[in-house]
Amino acid sequence: TSENDDVPASPLTSPAAEAQSLPGSEPAAMPEAYEAFKLPEGVSLDDAAMGEVTELFRQARLDQAMAQKFVDHAMGREQAALQRSLQAFSDLQSKWTGEIKADPDIGGERLTASLASAARAIDRLGVPGLREALNVTGAGNHPDVVRAFVRLGQMLAEDRFQPGRDAAPAPQRSPADIIYDGLPRQ
Repeated sequence: TSENDDVPASPLTSPAAEAQSLPGSEPAAMPEAYEAFKLPEGVSLDDAAMGEVTELFRQARLDQAMAQKFVDHAMGREQAALQRSLQAFSDLQSKWTGEIKADPDIGGERLTASLASAARAIDRLGVPGLREALNVTGAGNHPDVVRAFVRLGQMLAEDRFQPGRDAAPAPQRSPADIIYDGLPRQ
């Protein structure tokens, strides 16, 4: 046995570095600078994020191929999370539109008239970008928002004369009564 057998490994030496220094193992070919990583089409990373990631790759002594595997894994997780978020948003919108269609006050046979009333309210308000904001955020499909705009549209609708029933007809007035209405007779 030699003296070095009893000496513990240096805390500065990582197991990966020790494995690379073992006979028969080749050290990883860590690049001076990483080449541009292959990203899915339409995806880009800002320079700050890439700087942080490449620094972590350097500290871990990853070669280009292993670093690309980590990038691929991270991109796959991000895209899966995005898909889950989009699906949850789509499911919520479907739930809300179903509630609107089933609503006894504004849905069913009244749906077309209700939606026309809500559209009239949005148009009459004249707020630029309101319709777009309701569509982009999905808030325009929330049952309470639709109910509010339907009621507002109904309030803004032109009044219609509803003749009374069973009302006594107005007494016939002579032309003189109409012309001299309210003047005392002499």
